Amino acid sequence: MSNNSHTSLLSNIKIDNQEKFDLLKITIVDASKVFDEAHLKIRGVFAKEVVEFINNVGFKRLYLYQELQEKDWVSATTEILKNIKTRSVFLYFEDHKLVAPIPMFKSVVKDFNVLKLDYLCYSFYRASVLHENNILPFYKEKTDNVIAVDIDAESISILGKVSPMYHTFSLVSLVSVKYFKSLLENENKNIKIFSKVGISLLSRVSHYPGYKKIVHKINTVLKHFNVISCIYDPSSPFNLEKIWWEFTFFDSKLKIGLTRSELFANYDDDNCAAGESLIKRGLYPFIDDKNTFPKEASGEFVSKTISLIHEQRFELLYHSTIGRIRKAPVVNVEVESGSVNLLVLDRKLVLLPGEQQSIYSNIGGVLIAEGDTVLKLRIYDEAF
Repeated sequence: MSNNSHTSLLSNIKIDNQEKFDLLKITIVDASKVFDEAHLKIRGVFAKEVVEFINNVGFKRLYLYQELQEKDWVSATTEILKNIKTRSVFLYFEDHKLVAPIPMFKSVVKDFNVLKLDYLCYSFYRASVLHENNILPFYKEKTDNVIAVDIDAESISILGKVSPMYHTFSLVSLVSVKYFKSLLENENKNIKIFSKVGISLLSRVSHYPGYKKIVHKINTVLKHFNVISCIYDPSSPFNLEKIWWEFTFFDSKLKIGLTRSELFANYDDDNCAAGESLIKRGLYPFIDDKNTFPKEASGEFVSKTISLIHEQRFELLYHSTIGRIRKAPVVNVEVESGSVNLLVLDRKLVLLPGEQQSIYSNIGGVLIAEGDTVLKLRIYDEAF
């Protein structure tokens, strides 16, 4: 039995728009090449279509939990976990894409089990606040792809000094069933209190992570009464994420894994590390012959008229400056006089007066003027 057989894929996700569904079609296929067993609960308006798609992906053992309630993520996921017999689970989210070779990913999963790790964050590598270069106080052992770190009650405070924002649990993770079960049990109280207005007011009094610390202190009392206060709606998985000072030891120590190079990347979120997302790297949208060009450009934009002389080149690369951007920025080129060649990847278009074309500006393109040319550029960015 391979060590990858000791890990199941687990997912309880909401697919409520076409973009998320399109992401899933790419990312779940990669996952099916690594994990034989998958346990899935799909929520949202696209749930039926997603289930139909996943049934044909190729998991050897596929278990669906569509009958579970959708108002309480922790409670529903607890029910799923009861049916998992493997040592660990890979928590799958559709908006994180594998950017490393599949053999490397398989090796990381194998190492996770061989080293008997409890937790490894597999994405947001550039944004990580704990790396190979700052783990000297904790270093234990390493493989070609993974470093193992032991954290106990004494060293947890040192971790807080080395990496003040380190999460001892994030959702995009490989996690042992034992540790994941303890996290769910700690969160799964009979009464869950959530007030969107209350959290909004609290966040104005104390910015993140200050309001999270306040809620944490409140919960140390409430949990004695089987009650918990939630920062997010109970239907969200994000209540489960823990910064180091929220950690409660489920055992004498926590064995953390760190990847030595990047495995996954999120499509739209820099997570405080500029250029982290696939959009910022020009790797999303996933381009093929059908969607080289955007179907439409809409929303707020800035415009500028430019003049080019014969054979002058003009680059169309543009990235948004905001940390989390839901849509790739678009630039629209409209020819007022003259003509240009528009080069995008391996495509070439000729634009004549009155014609226009939009491209994804994060992927970029090049204009080459044919004679003296006047153009109007419109840049669409949700930051505007």
